[in-house]
Amino acid sequence: MKFSKEIKIALVTIVAILIVYFGIMFLKNIKLARTNNVYYVEMSDVNGLSPQAEVLANGMNIGTVKSLTYDAKRQLVVVAVDLAEGYQVPKGSTATLSKDMLGSPKMRVILGDDPASVLQAGDTIPGFPMSDLMASAGELVPSVKALVPKLDSILTALNTLANDPALPATLHNLEYVTGNLRTTTDRLNHMLGNDVPQLMARVNRVGGNLEETTAKLNQVDFAGMSSRANQTLDDLNLFTNRLNNENSTLGRLMNDASVYNHLDSTMLNASRLLEDLRLHPKRYVHFSLFGKKDK
Repeated sequence: MKFSKEIKIALVTIVAILIVYFGIMFLKNIKLARTNNVYYVEMSDVNGLSPQAEVLANGMNIGTVKSLTYDAKRQLVVVAVDLAEGYQVPKGSTATLSKDMLGSPKMRVILGDDPASVLQAGDTIPGFPMSDLMASAGELVPSVKALVPKLDSILTALNTLANDPALPATLHNLEYVTGNLRTTTDRLNHMLGNDVPQLMARVNRVGGNLEETTAKLNQVDFAGMSSRANQTLDDLNLFTNRLNNENSTLGRLMNDASVYNHLDSTMLNASRLLEDLRLHPKRYVHFSLFGKKDK
């Protein structure tokens, strides 16, 4: 059986359409076979979310949006999400929408902390409004508006400062200070490179001499010196006690007035004798060349 050219073209077109359709479904990770693991998310605004949109958890595709139904009584949109077979959602999980700047909205499930307690298929997951880049930028608009007058004041102040005649002088002084700082830094580097090593060498020598002196001091018999010093102090105490004792010779000499008087009289008589000897030497010394004695 031969087909006409038109039938062949039609068959090729149908096959191409099927290939494109199944390819798109594959690229979008959309399952053709439906599962019974369906959950519901109630949201006040779905921001253009459409069926077959991706459902993500921890950045991974876990399912697709099955359908969207508007509840007129509660003014909410009930989103049915078809999750992968066997996938479980912990209790306490929430859902929100996210959208890239140029992409379509996606459902994002924020999983709860207790994986042991899970929701059952058909349960409702609480939903929250979309938080994307454009919405965040819209929230920043009032803050930016409030910041604009402050920026204008800052720019005015900067302009006034730039036109101040004192600014060039200040910059010149700053350049002078910078030059001095550079000179000081060079001197400090020179000192650290030359003077400090010499100083450290001297300190090391002093330390070595001190260590040697300490070693010599360790060899000194301080115990013997202390013993001899104690003996000297004892002798000095004994001498002092004898001086203070009136019955001792030194004590009598120091304390007895009669001894002093006798000694003084003796010294006086000796002085008189020496004076008489000087004046009349012949009375005491007889000398003759021929052995004759003078009377």
